[in-house]
Formats: sequence, C-alpha cells, structure tokens
Amino acid sequence: MSTEAAAVAAPAPTGAAPADRREASELGLREILREDFRRHYGSLAHPGLHVLAVYRLGQWRRTRRQPLRVVVTVAYKVLNNLVIRNLYGAELSEKARLGRRVHIGHHQAILVPPYCEIGDDCTLRYNLTIGYAGGSASLQDVARIGRRVELAPGVHLLGAITIGDDARIGPGSIVMTDVPAGSTVFAAPARVMRPPVR
Repeated sequence: MSTEAAAVAAPAPTGAAPADRREASELGLREILREDFRRHYGSLAHPGLHVLAVYRLGQWRRTRRQPLRVVVTVAYKVLNNLVIRNLYGAELSEKARLGRRVHIGHHQAILVPPYCEIGDDCTLRYNLTIGYAGGSASLQDVARIGRRVELAPGVHLLGAITIGDDARIGPGSIVMTDVPAGSTVFAAPARVMRPPVR
C-alpha cells in the first residue's frame, strides 16, 4: 500500500470525520462536480460553477474511450470556446491542473494558462492573470499555487513562481517572486494628490 493510500485508509481520531486526501484526478466526474456545487453556495446558476463544470468535463473526457471521447470532446470544445471564453470571459486551459473545491467567486477576465497548478480550496476572483514573465518564457514557466490561497480582484501572477499554502494576495498585486506559506501580499496603497491651492 502506498503512503497516499495509507493516509486515506488511516483511521481518523475519535469523533472526527476521516480526511479525504484524494487528488482531484482521483475523483469521478459526479463526485467532483458535487464538491464544486457545494463550494459555489449550492447554486446551479453560479457562473463560477459553470466555468469549473466545463473544465472538469474536459478533464474527464481524457479518460474515456472512443467513440464517447470524440462526442464529449466536441461538446467540451463548443462549450469552452463559445460560452466560457466568449460569454463568461474566462480562459481556463484544459492543460492547467486545478485541485478540489476551487471557488471562482467572480468569473470575468480570468486567465489560467496551460501547466499552471492551483491547489485545493483556493479562491479566484475577477481580473486574474496567471501568465509568463516574458515572450521567451517556456510553457512551463507559470505559477504554482498552493492550497487555501485567496486571490483578490486584479491580481497578476507572472513567471515560474510558487505561492505557498494559505497565502493571501491582495487586490491589484503584481507578483513576480515566490510567496511563502501563510504570507499576505498587498499592492501599494493609493495616494491622494490634492489639487493645488489657489
């Protein structure tokens, strides 16, 4: 038995529910969508849930056999390109790796590129850019985001950086260096420029 399997099988302390330490890829489509539904306030109308549902469908189809895979791929491509990207304003690459219970609080202007990793229980808000630090960067030079990270509106994570578990990135922050676990990052406060006295 592997150490991960042992961790799942290990009994929980008396009175506590056992911790489910499975990766998102180990859950079935229905199970992970149920988690996403609960994380989005149990609302089928929540746009963030729609974005994640199409992403999860794209991941699930990769494990299917033909001809089901072809049919689901066509549905995924249509939904992802026409609805999620063009209507909802979210670009969530199928090659990105999202953890469990990711919450997309606001769905507009979100860019998550290929090879980006986002851990369990993270919160993403609008005007989020996860990108490359320069035009010559390789596809793998993108952020790796730990668990329980909160990304506020207007955050830009650029380059091959690591955001540690439980970090909080404040509004308008441009982050190009690693952020230690548990840290808070915030942009410079706005300055008030008073009109000249006449």
